[in-house]
Amino acid sequence: ENAVPTMDVSILPFLQKVLSIQVAETVVVPSGKEDSNLNVHNVSTLPPHLTTQQLSIRKHAFACLHHIVAHNVTAALLSERNIGSMPDILKFMNDGAITAPDLVMKKSCTSFFSLLIQQWGDSNTSQGQAVNGFFDFVHNVFVPGMLDCVLSNSFNAKDALHSRVLSEFGNALWFLKQSAHGNDFNTRVVEPLILGRSNGVDVTGFRNASCGKDMESSVKALKEALNKK
Repeated sequence: ENAVPTMDVSILPFLQKVLSIQVAETVVVPSGKEDSNLNVHNVSTLPPHLTTQQLSIRKHAFACLHHIVAHNVTAALLSERNIGSMPDILKFMNDGAITAPDLVMKKSCTSFFSLLIQQWGDSNTSQGQAVNGFFDFVHNVFVPGMLDCVLSNSFNAKDALHSRVLSEFGNALWFLKQSAHGNDFNTRVVEPLILGRSNGVDVTGFRNASCGKDMESSVKALKEALNKK
């Protein structure tokens, strides 16, 4: 809590500085342009020799936001100064969770959502509208995107690094089910996003899960069932 005032005034300047030097296929704020939020702008194609550098820059931004949430300084995200940038921050972290080629980045970004769902799950905050917007984003964007990611053929659930990403996603699903928004879990997750993929899949594991590990196992079982079809 003591860090909140410092982070409050530091988050946007830091992220805008980091993102200002990003180029194509990333969320950027072009240098030389004032922008109160982390808006998306289309720029030129990323030169191949800059790929490693760009990934490193993104990794710093992902790590910064993850540390803010991991150390429970999330009040800074909802401050009057920063709350307007929350939609762009969520889009940026969601992009990292779903599309980042580095699995450590994917894990950090997925953990970002898992921790925020846990911390804001009881909706015990004065910024109720912003928190409700966050859970709408989780239901409508993050969970569908992550399911597409982990159920794709390129995601190897038996690989150690992939497994860590899946573990964080399992935790996110569990915290979502246990949250004040848990009544929506069946109608906004199980029915449209899981049963909607195949009428024959067994969703008992998702409905009866009692921890993040159960959710992880249910996703693995779903992945195996879909691969057999």
